[in-house]
Amino acid sequence: MATIRSGEWQTLPGVADYLAGLIDDVLIERAIWARSAEAAPNGGRALAGPGHIWYRFWLWRDDQVVERYFDAQGQALGTQVDLCMPLQIGEREWTARDLLLDIWISPEGRVTVSNEAAFEAAVSSGQLTEEEASWAEEHVRRLTGAIAQRRFPPAMVRNWQVDLRRIQEALAKA
Repeated sequence: MATIRSGEWQTLPGVADYLAGLIDDVLIERAIWARSAEAAPNGGRALAGPGHIWYRFWLWRDDQVVERYFDAQGQALGTQVDLCMPLQIGEREWTARDLLLDIWISPEGRVTVSNEAAFEAAVSSGQLTEEEASWAEEHVRRLTGAIAQRRFPPAMVRNWQVDLRRIQEALAKA
């Protein structure tokens, strides 16, 4: 199974600027794609492209990684919740074991669970333990219920906006 790692976005081809920092108890990562980056669809969604902005929020209180995607004009493209085991917080790196299931929240608020076939195959083959599978199934129910009640993602993540002036400054320096 894959591991989600803080800092991994800075090595992606096409990323022009990367920044990470703590706000209160949340690690926030930001990646800005170069204006010359080619559009790359992700699960039928064009999330990477010229000037696109990605944010990753490491929510240790929720044991969850949440990603928000924006286009070059700062318009939200959607939010992805990467279902994972509890976060492992180190001095230099934050990690989480990816459980394959993802929850996608469209800008309009529509919620979709994806990668169910890959999840089931990983459970059947033993790549995911029964404990991990149970955690994932319980966690997805808990999270989708909290999303429906607007308790998750937290307000800071849900209401996050792009400051295009700062994005343009970062791109000018890159």
